[in-house]
Amino acid sequence: MQRQLLTGMMALAALLAVCPTASAQRSAGSKIMGTAYEYPYFYRSAGAYQETAYQHADVLRESVGYGEPIPADVAQEHTAAIRSSIQAANKKYAALRKLAGNHKGANAQLDAIDAHHKAALSQVDTIDKHVASGKGDPAAVGDAAHAAAAALKSAQAEHEKLMQHFAKPAPK
Repeated sequence: MQRQLLTGMMALAALLAVCPTASAQRSAGSKIMGTAYEYPYFYRSAGAYQETAYQHADVLRESVGYGEPIPADVAQEHTAAIRSSIQAANKKYAALRKLAGNHKGANAQLDAIDAHHKAALSQVDTIDKHVASGKGDPAAVGDAAHAAAAALKSAQAEHEKLMQHFAKPAPK
């Protein structure tokens, strides 16, 4: 009986000795705030959605680069994907904004990303207007797709700067 009690107390002492270390590692994992998984999850997810939006804009830009009109259904498939990807990215950026709190540097990057997303969405609306009649003028669609891709590329650059404000969690 005493042996079991002694073994149990030793196990408890070992557990208590490990807990502060694990807690310190987790709190050191985020420069701003949040749990160790939140920053990389939201940051990487936002980046993936944003990259997807860029890829769709780039497909549109390249597709009309040969001077041929693009069918409305093809253009609208890509503009819908751009909108959906930006919307999904914005949800992750909202979570990062919450983690950042009042951090001016992080919020400046998040504000810039938001502005670039709005610019891209404006160009997507322009593409939809140009193809509404069935086939869009390749030059007009190309200009709008190029502007949307450029805005999304600028958002990606701000996304990379955003990482400076969040520390990467230490791997276990």
